[in-house]
Amino acid sequence: MRNQRSHKRLTGFGWHNANTDVKAKFTKGVFYLGIVAAIGGVLGLASVIAPPAAPAWRSIGAIQPRLSPDGASIVFSYQGAIWRIPREGGVMRRLTTQARWDSDPSWSPDGRQIAYLSSGFAALIDAETGAPAPFPDRIRARGPIRFYRDGKKMLGEFYTGTSFVLAWLDLASGNAKPVLDPPATASRFALSDDGSEIAYATHRDVAGEQSGNDGPQADVWIVSVDGGVPKKILRFPSRIFDLAWNGPSLIVVSDVGGAHNDLWEIPIRSDPTPPRKLTFGQADEDAPSLAGGWLLYTDNREGPTALVTRNLATGEERLVTVTGLDFGKPTGTLILEFLEMGTGRPLSARVALQEEDGKPAAPPGSLYRLHGEQMDFFAERAAEIAVPAGRYHVHAYHGFEYRMAHLQVEVPAAKTTVVKVELQRWTDPQTRGWHSGENHIHANYGYGHWYNTPREMKVMIEAEGLNVANFVVANSDTDGVFDREFFRGRPDPYSSEQNILYWNEEFRATFWGHMTLVNLKQLVEPVFTGFLDTTNPWDAPTNSDIADHTHLQGGHVNYTHPASNPNDPYLGAYSAKSLPVDVALGKIDSIDINWSYEPTLSLWYRLLNCGFRLPASAGTDCFLNRISSRLPGSDRAYVKIEGDFSYDGWVKGLKAGRSFVTNGPILEFTPGEIIRLDAPGEVPVKASVTSLAPLDRAEVMMNGVVVAKGAIAADKLSATVDEQVKVEKSAWIGVRAFAGRLQAHSSPIYVEVARQPARSKADAEYFLAWIDRLEAQLKKRDRVPSAELKKHVEGQLDAARAVYRKMAR
Repeated sequence: MRNQRSHKRLTGFGWHNANTDVKAKFTKGVFYLGIVAAIGGVLGLASVIAPPAAPAWRSIGAIQPRLSPDGASIVFSYQGAIWRIPREGGVMRRLTTQARWDSDPSWSPDGRQIAYLSSGFAALIDAETGAPAPFPDRIRARGPIRFYRDGKKMLGEFYTGTSFVLAWLDLASGNAKPVLDPPATASRFALSDDGSEIAYATHRDVAGEQSGNDGPQADVWIVSVDGGVPKKILRFPSRIFDLAWNGPSLIVVSDVGGAHNDLWEIPIRSDPTPPRKLTFGQADEDAPSLAGGWLLYTDNREGPTALVTRNLATGEERLVTVTGLDFGKPTGTLILEFLEMGTGRPLSARVALQEEDGKPAAPPGSLYRLHGEQMDFFAERAAEIAVPAGRYHVHAYHGFEYRMAHLQVEVPAAKTTVVKVELQRWTDPQTRGWHSGENHIHANYGYGHWYNTPREMKVMIEAEGLNVANFVVANSDTDGVFDREFFRGRPDPYSSEQNILYWNEEFRATFWGHMTLVNLKQLVEPVFTGFLDTTNPWDAPTNSDIADHTHLQGGHVNYTHPASNPNDPYLGAYSAKSLPVDVALGKIDSIDINWSYEPTLSLWYRLLNCGFRLPASAGTDCFLNRISSRLPGSDRAYVKIEGDFSYDGWVKGLKAGRSFVTNGPILEFTPGEIIRLDAPGEVPVKASVTSLAPLDRAEVMMNGVVVAKGAIAADKLSATVDEQVKVEKSAWIGVRAFAGRLQAHSSPIYVEVARQPARSKADAEYFLAWIDRLEAQLKKRDRVPSAELKKHVEGQLDAARAVYRKMAR
C-alpha cells in the first residue's frame, strides 16, 4: 500500500509538509532544514528502509548516483549540476556551477576526480573542490562513462566522427578506440570488478519495427576489455535498462512481470541459476552502483527519486537523507507568486529559474524537467526556493492563452525576496465557446526518472491551461501496463470545473497502429496486440474490433501519431497502417494531425477527398515521468461546445468535427458544418487567425489544394479570411495557418453538391494499393492464430476494398 502524501505548498511539489512547522537557516552558504514540530503523516518508504535519524529531505530528485571507490561518498546529478554527499547522508555539496547541463558522473579509481557529461561533452573535475582538471578538449559522449582501473582511459559511447559507439577514450591523446567489431552502440554496460571484461545488454528490436514487436527479452553479452568477439551468456526475459557488476553476478534493472523497474541479481560465474529479485518497491528502483560492500540505487515511489543504500553483508537498507544544500556561496530565499494580470487571480505556472551565467534552480523535491536548454518545474500558485545569492532570470508560462512573463530578480544573501509574477492573457477562446484538450498523455511510461500521481498531474495541467487532459493507460515493450491503477472510468477526483483529468487508454498494436480510446467506462482488453512472447503476441483483435468494443460503451476512437514518413506514410515503425481500413468501415471518430504534421496532412487529405468525415484532433504522446519530454498540450485541439463546458460536451463536439488543432495560432471558424447546394456554386468562407508569433500565411484548403489566402495584418499577429469559394462538386473546405514552425488547422466543413458524395478516384486507388501492401505484410508476419480469425481479418480488408473500389469506378 502506497504511503499517503501530504499536501505540499509554496514549492511546486517541493519538500514542505503542510502538517509541519518549518524553520530554515543559512550558515556559510549552506541551506539547512530544521523541523520544530511535526503533527501529521510523514512521507515514507516502506518499512524495509530505516527511517532517517533526523528530519531531512527524503526524496530530493537526485539521479545517476555513483558510490566512491571506498563506498563512503556518493556523487550524483541534481538539477543540472554535479553534487556529492556522504553515504550516510547529511549536507549535499555542489561541485559544478557553470551554465551547462551536467549529468552521468563517475569516480576515478583513486576517488580524487569525477568525470561527467556537460551538455554532451565529457569533462573532469577535482572530487573535493570541483575545480576543473585537465581533460581532452571537445570530447562528445553519451552517458554513462566509466574509468578503467588504471585511470588512464574511460569507457563510454564516444563520438568517433560519424556516430556514437562503445569505445575506450585515451585520456592522454583524446583518441577513441571502438570496443566492438564492427563498431556499435551499447548504452547499457558494466565493467567487471577486476577490469578484464565488459558486460552489456542488447534488445531484440529491428530497424523499421516497433520496439517490443520481436519480443521483450534482453541478451546479455561479455567481451574482453581489449575487444574481440562478444559472447552471449544469457537471454533475460525482459528489458534491461541498466546494469552493474558484483563479483560473480550482475545487478540489472528490469521490468520483469510488471510496469515498474526493479533490481535483479543474475549469476554469471557459476552454473546457471534463476535470477533473484532484490527490490520490491511500488514504483521504480534504478541506477545501481556498488563499492566498498554497499549497493546504492534510486527509488521514486514518492515522486522524485530518493537515494537508498544496502549493506551487502547484512542486507540492511537505509534512506540517504539530506539535511542541507551547500552551494559553496551565501544563499537567500526567493518566493515567487503567480498571478493573472489585471485580476490578481492566483495561477499555477510552469517556471524556469536560471542564475545569470550559472545553474537553473527549482525547489528540492521538484519534478524538474528539461526542454531544450531550459530546465523548468511546475508550481501551484507559488514557489519558495533557497538559491545562491545573485541575479536570476525568471520565465513563467501558463499555456497558450497567456504571454510568457520574464523578470530579472536580484536575490541578496541571508534575506527573503518576494516577487509577484504577473501573467497576461492575450486571447480567451473559452468566452467564445472553444475549450482546449488533447488525447495522448502518459503520466508514467518506460525509462522515466519520476513517478507521477493525479495530484502532480493536476498542477501540471492547470499550469498548461489545458481544459481536457486525456491521460492513457498503456503498455510499452512488454506485458507491463502503466497507470492502470489510475483508471476510474470517469473524470479523476482531482479534476476541477475548468481542468478535467481523465485516464483512458492507448491501444497499441505493433502492426495495425495505435489508437487513443477516450471517454471509457471500462478499459478495452487486450490493451495491446502483436508483441511477440507476451500475453498477446497476435495481430488480433484488429483495430476495428477494438473500436467496436469502445463504441459499445459510448467511447470515442482516435488514431494517434498516424504517419512520420513524408514520402510514404505507410512506412514507419509506429505508422497507422490500418487507418484506411478502419476509416472505410466507419470505425474512427477523429485523427491526431499535429504529431508529425506534413506526413499526416497528406494522409488525412486523401481520406477526406474520398468523402470520409474525419475530424482533426491532437495528441502529444508526451511522457511526463521523464526529465526530457514534450509538454502536455503542446499540441492541442480546441473544441466548440454548445452551452456549459463539460467533459461529455467536449467529446461530443470533437466527434461532431467542431474542432481546430494548434501548437500556437488560434483560429475562429465554424468547422463540422454541412452545406448543401443543388448545383455548383459559391460558398462563403470567413475565418480569423490570431497569434503570438508572426504569421507567415493563412490559407483556405479545398480537397487538399489551396484555393484562397487570408489577409495578414501589418504586425503579422492576425489574419482574416473573407472569400467566396467556387465549388463545382462535393468537397471539403478547411482553414490553416502557419507562423514559422507553429501551425493551426481546422476540421473541415463539408459541401454536398446535387446530393452527390465527395469522391476521388486517384485517392481511392492509392488506398487500394495500401491495403494490398497491408495484406501482404500481414501474411508474412503470420500472427493471426486461427483459420477463423484469419477469415475474420480478411473479411475486414475485403469490406474496406469494396468501399474504395466503388469510389474508384
